Amino acid sequence: MNINLIPLYSFLSKKEDKIQKEDLLFVDEINNYLMNDDLIVLENAKDAIFNIILIGSGGTENLFLKRLKDLPEPLVILSTSRNNSLPASLEIKTYLENHNKLCFLLVGDENHIANMVKHIATIINAYNNVKDNRLGLIGNPSSWLIASPVEPKMIYQNFKQNIVKIKMKELEELIEQEEKEMLDINVVPHAKEFIKKAESRDDLQFSLVIYNALKKLIAKYQLNGLTIRCFDILKKYKQTACLALAMLNEEGITSGCEGDVPSLVTMHIVNSLTNRSSFMANPSKFNYEDNSIMLAHCTVPLNMVTSYKLTTHFESGLGIGVKGELPEGRITLCKIAPDYSLENTLCIPANLKENLSLEGYCRTQISVALGEEGLLEILKASFGNHVIVSYGDVYQDFLPLLSLLRR
Repeated sequence: MNINLIPLYSFLSKKEDKIQKEDLLFVDEINNYLMNDDLIVLENAKDAIFNIILIGSGGTENLFLKRLKDLPEPLVILSTSRNNSLPASLEIKTYLENHNKLCFLLVGDENHIANMVKHIATIINAYNNVKDNRLGLIGNPSSWLIASPVEPKMIYQNFKQNIVKIKMKELEELIEQEEKEMLDINVVPHAKEFIKKAESRDDLQFSLVIYNALKKLIAKYQLNGLTIRCFDILKKYKQTACLALAMLNEEGITSGCEGDVPSLVTMHIVNSLTNRSSFMANPSKFNYEDNSIMLAHCTVPLNMVTSYKLTTHFESGLGIGVKGELPEGRITLCKIAPDYSLENTLCIPANLKENLSLEGYCRTQISVALGEEGLLEILKASFGNHVIVSYGDVYQDFLPLLSLLRR
């Protein structure tokens, strides 16, 4: 992928050729660190994913302002840290921030700058992939989600996601149609594995009926993700959507529970950054002795776990719930704020330290180490009753992507 380089200079001496040659070598060394990621910085690059403005000397501030109207956000400023490049870059950065422009300053050695370029490329690619996506709300949000509003216009304004409202009746009609057609379990992904793991063949059959019905809605409405008022399914059919959602997430269709739209939007944005699934979970227990939190839910993406069991749904004891074992490691906990503000958005690094199997909680259970500051931050935050778990240091890119989506 090409990145367009725009050099700016204001020379007062006869060192022009020497300085420009040094800067070209500087950019070449940055490119050496970018090669493995299929990124290259070039002047006059075609089909560039973004621009980098090289501030090659002091005195370039007004030259930059003359170009500004033709430059899309985010504005990426590269300082060579020579020839008064850095003070000019800082002046430009301050101007941009004072005028509410999204900007990044690249400064440091070539390796550090290359890593920053990779992060910016990740953010911009995620923006392009997620913008104008369609997220289905099947039924209304669950009645207990009193702090999780559904405001399609505000969601599009802030996150560029289109909320598609679908009546629960339409899903129920598809479920009943699928029931009559007598689905052959053996043609469904993971069929042999599911048959071995399921405690009830009838419950498995109905879970896969729900999966097929949801797939038809996805195709009809061209959905990139969905959330379902799943307890209505539980109440009417004595069955769950837990396995269906686990399967859809594995297939790249962001799928959430309880009609929780803020959680769905968060999951979808996180998935676009990482190209991986994320886990929507209930914060279930705080441990102040080791600054950890227990997270749990009855569904988890099948491609996030090292192994899983098909058991029953926790609250009801009905249908199928998924108990997954997630690998230990570095994670990010995040959730867009109910008021959609960046200031109140939750986004903190953490470590998944162990899987649990405790009575009285949803089936998939993990213990997450936060540290004292992280525990205080999550206690102070207002994010509702779900949090999103993603592997890796997503916190580095999540808020900048939200800033770009708001432009």
